[in-house]
Amino acid sequence: MRIDKAILNEINENTDILNLVSPYVKLQKKGKNYVGLCPFHDDTNPSFSVSTEKNIAKCFSCGEGGSPITFLAKIKNISFDQAALELAEPLGIKLDIDRVEKQQTLKEHEALNEANIFYTFYLKNSKTGEEALNYLKNRGLTLEDIAHFNIGLAPKEFDSLYKLLQQKEFTDQTMENAGLIGIQNNKPYDLFTYRVMFPLSDLEGRVIGFSGRSVDNKEPKYYNSPETFIFKKSEVLYHLYEALGDIRKQGFVILHEGFFDVIASTKAGLKNAVATMGTALTQHHVKLISEYTKRVVIAYDGDQAGIMATYKAIKLFERTNLRVDILALPEGLDPDEYYQKYGAVKYLNLYKKHLVDPYEFIYETTKKELNLSNLNDAAALKDATYHMVKNQPVTIKEIYLNKLAKDLNVSTYSLSYFLTNETKTIKVQPKPMVQFPNKYYKAENQLFIQMMRNKEDAIRIDQALSGKFVCDMVTFKLRNILTIKYYKSKDEFDKDAFIKLLSKEKDSEALTIKFFEIYYSNDNRSEFKYPEATINELLSVVINVNMEKEFKANLEELKNENESYQKTAIAEVIKKQIVKRHTNKKKGESS
Repeated sequence: MRIDKAILNEINENTDILNLVSPYVKLQKKGKNYVGLCPFHDDTNPSFSVSTEKNIAKCFSCGEGGSPITFLAKIKNISFDQAALELAEPLGIKLDIDRVEKQQTLKEHEALNEANIFYTFYLKNSKTGEEALNYLKNRGLTLEDIAHFNIGLAPKEFDSLYKLLQQKEFTDQTMENAGLIGIQNNKPYDLFTYRVMFPLSDLEGRVIGFSGRSVDNKEPKYYNSPETFIFKKSEVLYHLYEALGDIRKQGFVILHEGFFDVIASTKAGLKNAVATMGTALTQHHVKLISEYTKRVVIAYDGDQAGIMATYKAIKLFERTNLRVDILALPEGLDPDEYYQKYGAVKYLNLYKKHLVDPYEFIYETTKKELNLSNLNDAAALKDATYHMVKNQPVTIKEIYLNKLAKDLNVSTYSLSYFLTNETKTIKVQPKPMVQFPNKYYKAENQLFIQMMRNKEDAIRIDQALSGKFVCDMVTFKLRNILTIKYYKSKDEFDKDAFIKLLSKEKDSEALTIKFFEIYYSNDNRSEFKYPEATINELLSVVINVNMEKEFKANLEELKNENESYQKTAIAEVIKKQIVKRHTNKKKGESS
């Protein structure tokens, strides 16, 4: 239903807000306004204000209320459009609504209501119903539970509902539009057969569709009504209409994946529970929830699929101002399974002792899947933590910096760049003019690893390389810091002490990142030093690349030189280099 904005304004302007609110709230005059206890939350200090001048009623504590239409919709748990209709009628205001559309949807609602009556009757009054009742009882439901949730049963026959609705003079078109029948080869048939039926309601309490659960585990396990004009499953939350009052009273909503979870929570006393009916949470669901509360508890299944669904839900709620808590269910159970296994008291205690914030949930579930003694897994946890907190306030970063440092058994300082740096940008070192194959970069990194393992090797390697820059400028700087500064006062390598030394350098960010890249690489997984032959081979590779650089530089100089005597001198140098390269190549092949 779409109501013209001008008409909505007319309804609000002509409705006396004081008369509208007074039956629901005890008001006292205070200055220009009237105040009372808010009807939308547990209010002890009057915070609900009615302004006759502005014609609005609003709580300045919880924020609920607003225009006359908005207030009536909130207080009566009805849709905005329905509230507008109620207020328009005594004012004599005619709403410009498509009457054909209204009558059509009215017939569809009537058909759906008749179907619901039929399904609930059939469950309790048929031989087939006895089988389904046994199934429900085995799931922990009593007859009172079944009646409370209006649970029914679709018969095994393919046309039972169709024949009933036909007798009640509903057309095939109406039944099809309502999502109750299908038509194949001009023959109508019931869309639901031998399934436990859960009615789905809109915010006015009207049945708009069904979800059927197979009794005999026939696939699909759950089958929902098709999309219709009045039913869009991506916009519907199971049990929301029934839960609205308790959501306001409790101040939060519990979000489940399925019907039986909602039933379990309700039986335990948590009547503010809703479910996404097995469909993925949508942005529309999030918007719908945010209209009625400022807090949500995500209580999905404890298995891997439930964890992944929780991750996705967290992402959607990030864009809102809602407070989000996660129920961390133990043992991989879903809420219904936990309730059936441990009872109502322990289930309620979960909501007191096992609620965690989204960051804690992501961190702990990620950590649970990793072996932190494995360097690759440790690096994975570090990376996951970084991506989780990189855009968050400093306080959150600090909390998870300490957590991560404790779990990895490292200093907080060694991780501080990754989790607390907010404003600094990494200065990317310019790539050398000459690019080399990966083996040269790898050899340079492996030599640095050996330099970390042994001080004597570090000095020997540095002398062999003659302090020359090879492939990677950052690695070259790390090597110099290690030999010239670190080993000047220390005999053994300590990672945290070295990182502290790097922090004092001008380009500490780039140095730290490069160091971690080498330190956590596969080449550094073994603690055993390289054999002498391996070190010599690596040195040969790195020295050869230096010769290659010098050779190319001399060639470039020869090309650009004008003086003949200089050309002769450079050519002589190149000749010697060719001989030396050839000799080193032979040595390399024989080694």
